[in-house]
Amino acid sequence: MKHRDQTLLLLQKQIGNSDEVKDINETAERVAEHWVNPLSGGKEETNGLIYGLVQSGKTGVLTVTGAMGADEGYRTLIILTSDNDPLYEQTLGRAQEAFPGIDILGKKDFKDTAAFLQRIKGGTCAIVTTKNAALLKTLIENFKQGRVKGLGCLIIDDEADQASLNTKAKKADGSRSTINDRIAALRGFFQKNTYLQVTATPQALFLQTPGHDFRPKFTVLSHPGAAYVGGEDFFGDQSTLVREFALNDIATLAPGPQPAPSLHIPKSLLNALDTFMIGATFKRKSDPDQNCAFLCHVSTRTSDHKHIVDLLRVYKTDLTAGIKASKASVVQRLREAYDDLTSTHAGIKTTKFEELLESIEFFSPGITVKLVNGETDEDVAVRSPYNLFVGGNKLGRGVTIKNLLVSYYGRNPKNPQADTVLQHARMYGYRRKDIGLLRLFLPKELHIVFKAINNMEKGLRDLIARRPSEEFRGIYVESGLSATRKNVLAPGAIGVYSGGSTYNPAQILRDSSTKASTEKIDKKVADIANKNHRDISIEDLKEIVALTMPDQSVSEHVWNPIAVAESLIQYATISKQKIGYVYVDRERGLKESRRETQGVLEGGESKTVPSDKITLFLLRTKSEGNRNAVWWPQIRFPDGPYAFAFAV
Repeated sequence: MKHRDQTLLLLQKQIGNSDEVKDINETAERVAEHWVNPLSGGKEETNGLIYGLVQSGKTGVLTVTGAMGADEGYRTLIILTSDNDPLYEQTLGRAQEAFPGIDILGKKDFKDTAAFLQRIKGGTCAIVTTKNAALLKTLIENFKQGRVKGLGCLIIDDEADQASLNTKAKKADGSRSTINDRIAALRGFFQKNTYLQVTATPQALFLQTPGHDFRPKFTVLSHPGAAYVGGEDFFGDQSTLVREFALNDIATLAPGPQPAPSLHIPKSLLNALDTFMIGATFKRKSDPDQNCAFLCHVSTRTSDHKHIVDLLRVYKTDLTAGIKASKASVVQRLREAYDDLTSTHAGIKTTKFEELLESIEFFSPGITVKLVNGETDEDVAVRSPYNLFVGGNKLGRGVTIKNLLVSYYGRNPKNPQADTVLQHARMYGYRRKDIGLLRLFLPKELHIVFKAINNMEKGLRDLIARRPSEEFRGIYVESGLSATRKNVLAPGAIGVYSGGSTYNPAQILRDSSTKASTEKIDKKVADIANKNHRDISIEDLKEIVALTMPDQSVSEHVWNPIAVAESLIQYATISKQKIGYVYVDRERGLKESRRETQGVLEGGESKTVPSDKITLFLLRTKSEGNRNAVWWPQIRFPDGPYAFAFAV
């Protein structure tokens, strides 16, 4: 029997869609094409990335890949998760389900070294552990005592951009953070190993310098199934699922150190809760075992969490009493929530409001309010008809909340990081059948941030699909947004092309090697008179840029032909502009090198071309002596609050 077959049978039962299971299997096969053969001799290692979407079922690909590894000879599978108990328990449970023929070891099994090693040596094992310094140290010491270095090991690092990277990279002194150092030691222990990173937010991984041990050597895109609800559903131009509220409401909910904060519930939170009650009650009436969830995620402070729990308990009491007494204000609020949901859900529209109100009166005493943060042991199980979750970072990454209908989000950092904010998107997931019941309440300022992140994600995944090699990974970011945290990036290792700016090579090669490319550009722009411009497709712009030949010996590492070309395509995709401009001038006496942000134009040439589209200024130098005539390019990105970041 094959481990993969058993895992696929389980997925088929869980998902129920043969095409989606087939896609998961094919994704795992693409990963296996790149990994180290565990049965070949010698020392060999590699690392790669499975890049999925938030809440899109990356676990399915992860488990099928692990099962294939076991079939192909990896005797040891190690699954690393965030140091987060709900996520760890979730991952351990999934491994126990997915690998029925493999011995599963959890972190409690590390304590007895002799028993641990007996199981490791006895056959194929899967080890599930959190990225905890003490646990990783014990794990490494156990392996060393057992002298099992010859085992082939497949290390699967779930949420690989969190904790695994060197948070001391900014110091540039060679020091490493503890978790990063332990993972490097774990990887180094096994002579034959594949380190497989898994995440929906790989920005920090791609911005590591080329050749870095934690930058992927290969990337495989994981695709969601048809029932997935993600960024486009919430933040695309056609979305009807977002409700904005005033940012000031967050101050009421997250009062910080105030000694006696008010128990007044902001209208926006009341709207969100009422909307949830209507939607959850509709599902409950349709199917008696449908318990649903509401999430409030507005702060990292535990004092704020406790205050919000108090507010939600006040809501529960007031709602129950208000409906029982037919209080007009409570009934009117619920009616408004009902009317809003009828605009997106046909089933609500055909259900009488009075029937839902009667059910809410009956079930509302069973409302459960759960606090899930670092100070509690509460889980995210959805056991009662209405489950109201309050939390911070513990609910911010990896944890799946079943039947989550309404999210109230208000985390508003001064300098939002795209990868961190995107991981807060717990409202994503396999919720297509409930899409008309889904709502996300958030301030307008954060709505703008999420829209920008959605554009960034689309641009990055499109780039990877078009360019499977790891040579260039450019990340689109908009104003006020960072791709990732700075402490995991080496100083001076990031290049940026920003809106409204111009870029050019410092110098161009002028020897005989340029002749063929110069002639090709000559033909492409032969119909353009000097000091004139015309429309040109972005694809043609990209081809012309690729034909220019910068002198790398004087490069400042700002102008990168691949980065420029791919940034053009990303901009075209995100802005929905397929056309740019090309400006041409010939017989220019350009000789001296330039700064790569200085420009090669003289006088007012740039003003003769509109600035609403990407423009390629092409200047053909004079042929003098042994210096051939060549084309010197300068790119101008249109004005706007955006940039493209990439590792150099």
